[in-house]
Amino acid sequence: MIKYDYIIVGGGSAGCVTANRLVNDYSASVLLIEQGGSDWNPMIHIPSGFIPMLSGSPYHTFHKTIPQKQLNHRTHEIAQGKILGGGSSINGLVYMRGLKNDYAEWKQSTGNSKWGWEDMLQHYKKIECNERINDSNHGIYGPLKVSDPKYISKGAYMYMKTIQELGIPFTNDFNDGNPKGVGLMQLTLDGHKRCSAVDAFIKPIKKNKKLTISLKSQVTKLLFENKKVIGVEFIKNNQLNKVYSNNEIILTAGSFQTPKILMLSGIGSEEELSKHNLPLLNKSEGVGKNLQDHFEVPVVANTQSGYGYFKQDIGMRKYLNGIQYLLFKSGPVMSNGCESVTYYNPINSDKNATIQLFCVMQMYLDQDIKSIKLDHGITINSNLLRPKSKGTIKLKSNNFIDEPLINPNYLSNTEDIKILLASIKFAKKVIRTKPLSYIIKKEILPGENITSDQDLINHCKKTVKTCWHPVGTCKMGTEKDDLAVVTPDLKVKGIKNLRIFDASVMPNLISGNTNAPTMALADRAVDIMMNKINIF
Repeated sequence: MIKYDYIIVGGGSAGCVTANRLVNDYSASVLLIEQGGSDWNPMIHIPSGFIPMLSGSPYHTFHKTIPQKQLNHRTHEIAQGKILGGGSSINGLVYMRGLKNDYAEWKQSTGNSKWGWEDMLQHYKKIECNERINDSNHGIYGPLKVSDPKYISKGAYMYMKTIQELGIPFTNDFNDGNPKGVGLMQLTLDGHKRCSAVDAFIKPIKKNKKLTISLKSQVTKLLFENKKVIGVEFIKNNQLNKVYSNNEIILTAGSFQTPKILMLSGIGSEEELSKHNLPLLNKSEGVGKNLQDHFEVPVVANTQSGYGYFKQDIGMRKYLNGIQYLLFKSGPVMSNGCESVTYYNPINSDKNATIQLFCVMQMYLDQDIKSIKLDHGITINSNLLRPKSKGTIKLKSNNFIDEPLINPNYLSNTEDIKILLASIKFAKKVIRTKPLSYIIKKEILPGENITSDQDLINHCKKTVKTCWHPVGTCKMGTEKDDLAVVTPDLKVKGIKNLRIFDASVMPNLISGNTNAPTMALADRAVDIMMNKINIF
């Protein structure tokens, strides 16, 4: 019988942080199980290297949603990392923390336990090594390198000046708890290369004999003695393996896979499990519910050449850019493709931001939109920060090979549509305002003549897409909350020796990209599990 002190299921951002803390700080023997392979490929360490992988890659699982009735039966593809480091190894590198109010809702959901902004801030600061900012909101000694973009397109500068022309001020920091204004996003960059969770948390302990990493290993179910988890069953190289834990099993497989593993193990709603002939070990109605994801809608225009990234990755330009990167660590290869953003509220500018307005200096279209010829362009994406639309994760079958059925339910809430509608109108105004208007040739989407509310709503339904930030499917809450899957100390309700440390426990989305919050959450979760913090 193979035993470890702790078994971590999922080698993404949360899993890497958890493994580091347990091995480094507590000298625990840890098995980290990851479905994907290693992060060996040099391309994923290059800042722009993730961009070609958005439409197909062995480092993603491309989840297909069920047809969305409210979107004229469209389906979506939601990619999630299938690689050591998870999303941190193949994402857009953006470092965001969200609003203080987001975490106030975490506190409320967990009965005023210690999950507020100030509680989380100490973990953000602890793991962060910020290149530029050293103040009460930032750290400079942590392992996670955070820096400003190393290449900024000409179009991004014009976008930022245009937003200021429209009365929204410039900001130097989106991570002080009250992000407002236009500016450059900070990125998880270490000099000229990506700083993933593997770089920050696994590489420092990779040679430690206390750590075992099992790659290309798919968990089939958890192993129990009554209602106590004792181990994990997984497939590797077509062989069935069983491993056991002296202490606890920690799920960090993400908002799609963590509820799937729970349900395959007999933890979930009675109705869902009986549908797939799975024995019910522990009734937990919230497993797979409360799915929330950021979604965005584009305004796209043709521009003059020389301001963005069109054809920078093909032909002679590709090789010249590559040589510039290799020799001088500079040029377009250093870009994440989206350097600038605006945090604002399109309905009431005095209130907290409800939209991230991203500037992408190319025509960035969903795969569904194939009729438009790509050219030099700009895409201004309105990303809804706190959508009220919520979805579900369900099982396709009781076979662990089958991916879950995902219903994100985008634009199912009228308030979401109202905010996006206001933001689309503003985005159309942005491309008509100087100095950005100097380089705009033609509005492609939704189109200059598309101005009525109904036509703009139809545009939203045709073009809305994921931002790849699913959370909430195993939310934390009080014992009295029937839809809470874990308690505030992240123990799975009704089960011993099982905790969840990933984004699935977030009761609500934070107002920003989810990689940084997931790492800070995992760091706090270890302190809670090891009794360093009293959560109650």
